[in-house]
Amino acid sequence: MSKLSKVLYSVLGCIAFVLSAHAGPVKIDHQPIQLQRAQLVIAGPSGEMAYSPADLEGLGFRRLTTITPWRETPAAFDGVLLTDLLAANGLGDVAAISVIAENDYRVDIPAAVWKRWPILVATRVNGRPHTRRQRGPIQFILPMSDDKTAGLEEHHSNWVWMAARIEAVYE
Repeated sequence: MSKLSKVLYSVLGCIAFVLSAHAGPVKIDHQPIQLQRAQLVIAGPSGEMAYSPADLEGLGFRRLTTITPWRETPAAFDGVLLTDLLAANGLGDVAAISVIAENDYRVDIPAAVWKRWPILVATRVNGRPHTRRQRGPIQFILPMSDDKTAGLEEHHSNWVWMAARIEAVYE
């Protein structure tokens, strides 16, 4: 290939690049984004009950101030105790529950865990509504402290954020 043809190909390549850049964005069709409203569905013996964050708050507030695996400074979480929520839905005596998040994360929590630790189903952090960006809008919170809970598996696997569903686990 001669030097002239190399220059000619380079010039043609630059022209093609400039023309394609001026063509503008390509139109693409997508389905409309459908934002999912936050809710926690409890599958109990009488059927399913869906709770919005406001519905959960109507069951009575509790506050738990604690550090978390991602917060070194304690934060104040407000919500309903898991034991109260389970009892209100006929699940107070089950051996375990399965908690499923919006992103399909699933964890089975044995009754021994919620009987040992006060698990809070939080809808607020530091007095403000819990957002998805902050691991909300509905998040399971366990008390943590450096000395008593360090290394406990239940304090790592049972921190469910974007919680969407609770089902009884029957063995």
